[in-house]
Order: sequence, then structure tokens, then C-alpha cells
Amino acid sequence: MPSLSTSLLLLGAAASQALAHSHLAHILVNGVLYNGFDPRPNIANFPNRVGWSSSNADDGYVGPAEYASAEIICHKSGAPPSAHAPVRAGEKVHIQWNGWPIGHVGPVLAYIAPCLNTADGCGSVSKTNLRWTKLDDSDPVLVPGEPGTWGSPAGKWATDVMIARNNSWQVEIPRGLKPGPYVLRHEIIALHFAKDKGGAQNYPVCMNLWVEAPVPAVPVPQPFKLDSFDARGFYNETDEGILIDVSTSLTGYVVPGPTVAPQARPVGHEQQQQMMSRADGTPVVVVRSTVTQKWTGGAVKRTEAPVVNKGRYFRG
Repeated sequence: MPSLSTSLLLLGAAASQALAHSHLAHILVNGVLYNGFDPRPNIANFPNRVGWSSSNADDGYVGPAEYASAEIICHKSGAPPSAHAPVRAGEKVHIQWNGWPIGHVGPVLAYIAPCLNTADGCGSVSKTNLRWTKLDDSDPVLVPGEPGTWGSPAGKWATDVMIARNNSWQVEIPRGLKPGPYVLRHEIIALHFAKDKGGAQNYPVCMNLWVEAPVPAVPVPQPFKLDSFDARGFYNETDEGILIDVSTSLTGYVVPGPTVAPQARPVGHEQQQQMMSRADGTPVVVVRSTVTQKWTGGAVKRTEAPVVNKGRYFRG
């Protein structure tokens, strides 16, 4: 007979299955807000959004059967916008999800890829040409013996930390990163049904960044060395961190995918902070390979306001 904690975990997972999952609400850079993309029906997305569009109208996921397809790169039918959020190398990007179901335990991951050989930065980049470097793997993904949000018998998960921080996560942009256009890929892998082959659920979201030189500092940072991983080779459906029963008392968790780049500086669990927006940001568009200008297009309001304090986020 399953334990009470195991039953609660499975009950929470089953209940959250009936709900919408999540998407990129917005990102914050130094408290300044840039819009993500809401794939749900009847939503008027902001034209100056930096979040990539996708076709998962149910706020759903990409499954292991699609790990070798283009869908895993920036979600289903992922396509880039023209706008980019300006950020200095060395600053943190605060990624705000539109809520996260408490039973969906797993790792929180971040990758970055330069947009090469385009005249508009990442605005027309082919996602299959993007080559990625891992910036964060939320290590330790699992802390055995420490209680999580939903009493998981395995312990406390990185997703528990994210939920406790208002469903948000911070990623540091490497100080030595060369200025230019990049796609930041943020991903949560939900493992509540991962005991069965094909049961893991990947939620990748992408956003355009224009990375500027860091604030002058001494010593001058070393150039950041990028890797060149194809997202279609990140995971295999039988990886130890993909095919796993999280309803048991695990002693640890093996993060799937590439290793974090040696020069990357992931933001640790204790340093993760929630953040309220203090202003709406003005993104930039790339007019030549190394030249940007501020977004000058009009703005629209959503046809549906974000839900707050009900498993969603506080926009501030």
C-alpha cells in the first residue's frame, strides 16, 4: 500500500494534469519587464514581446517521442519575434513562469545560443541552426530528506524552489560573453509520470536577448567559451534523469543533457529570489548585424488579464 506522502504526490500530479500547465509570462532585467508569449486561445500577445511563439494552446509539453525533432528546441512550432531584451553580460535574467503545478517535480535548466549570419539578430534565425551552451542545471535538482512543496517522498526538488520564488528562476548571463544577439532557452522537465517510458514532460521556452558589454570591471573577464550542442540531441527517452520513478525515496538525481559550461555561474537555490516589475522595458530590434534601435511599434493589451494568487504569478 503506498505511503501517505506518495499518495499525495500522485494525487497532486493527477489533479494538475487536468489543469493548464504553464508558459513564459515575462522576463525581468533589473526589475524592467519584457513580455513573453501566451499560447492559449483568444489571447492578444504583445507585439513587442521577446518570447518565442508556440502552438501549444493547452500550455502543454513536448514528450520524449519528439526529442529528436525540432519541437524540443523552442517548443511546438516555436518561432522567434523581432524584439530582443537588452541585458549586460554578467547581469541576471529573471524568468517568470505563469505558475507551475506543485506535483510536477523535476530539474530547471537554461541554455544559450548565438544567432549567427542574420541581419536582424534572432528575428529570422532558423531554430535548427542554433547551437547551445548549458548555463544552469539547477544542481542539486533533488535534496533527499528535505521536505518539498508537496511532500515528495524523494525530498525537495528544484521545482519546489522555483514555486517558492513565485514560480520564477534567475539565470546569469556570462560576464565574458561576446556582445550580440542570443536566444536564451529555459526549460523545466516534469517527472511526475516519468516512471513509464515516454512519460517525462519537457517545457522549453525561448526568448531573444541582445547582450551588451559588461559594466567595466577589473580584472577584465575572460572570453566566455561557447559549446555547440544541437538541442535535438540533448536527451534520450531512456536517460537516467528522464525515465525515473519520483514516487520513491530516491538518493539523488542525474541531470540529463550536456554538462554546464565551465565558465557559467548558475544562481544557487539559496540565491534565487522573486522579483516584482518596477517598469515596462523597451526592447530593441537589430537593424544590422551589430546595430540595434529601440522598438517603436505600438503596444496592445491582452484580452485576458493574468490570474494572480491562484497557482499563478504576482506581476507587481
